[in-house]
Amino acid sequence: MAFQFGYLTPKQRRFWRLRFNGLTQAEISREMDITRQTVNKTLNVIDSKVNKALLEAAQLNRITINRMDSEKGFLLGHSSALGMALLITFSDANGVQIWYKGEGHCSECEWMQSCKQKLITEVKVRGIQVSNAENMEPSKLADILFEKIMKE
Repeated sequence: MAFQFGYLTPKQRRFWRLRFNGLTQAEISREMDITRQTVNKTLNVIDSKVNKALLEAAQLNRITINRMDSEKGFLLGHSSALGMALLITFSDANGVQIWYKGEGHCSECEWMQSCKQKLITEVKVRGIQVSNAENMEPSKLADILFEKIMKE
């Protein structure tokens, strides 16, 4: 198991994805061919693990937590050290990621392409429509992700 995926097994990530996509416990039960009680217990374990991963990421980075939702896989917070807002996301595609709000110097960064790909994946996973995402700076994509999550 890796911190990157919130300590979830591949099967638990599938459960998480099904619920994230809006399936009810009864629908997940039918999809996975298991009882609703098993689904309920599994989702409780998943919530606990995602919650732990988000909190650990915040603690390791000395983040003040403003809002957190383990079912939707996000934590909004603030870094006093950097003086900026940030978003910690969890998804079955990207695992745990930290995104900072503000103007970045993406074109000067060696991680630009990696960040861009992860952000494009994250907005797709969350059903956020972004036209021309391939040509956007990662900081602009992160701003769109922030805006959408803050509206939820």
